Amino acid sequence: MTVGAERGEIAEVGSPVVVPPDEAVDARRPLGWTTGVILVATLFLAIFNAGSATEWLDEQTPTATIERLRAPVEGWSRATAALHADAARTHLRRWWQALRAARFGDERPGEPGTM
Repeated sequence: MTVGAERGEIAEVGSPVVVPPDEAVDARRPLGWTTGVILVATLFLAIFNAGSATEWLDEQTPTATIERLRAPVEGWSRATAALHADAARTHLRRWWQALRAARFGDERPGEPGTM
């Protein structure tokens, strides 16, 4: 919050609530915690959502880099599928595609207002 802005003065005003410092919180390393969370999320997605990476590659313009990535990404996707790690993703994707395919009345796919 700033005060005196109408006079060209800007002064930062601290929090209206006085919170005493907590040594237990201050002793933690926020960068390490954040890095750990990002790594766990990345690992989770790499295992349980590997099929999306393959689909993403299929949508890209073919380049030398994309083609070099294709074999390892497809191999990883097949490996996670063999372990049935993609079961939840596959189920949700089928459900979503069924919802997208649903039509009401005499709608035709591709008409304005349809998906």
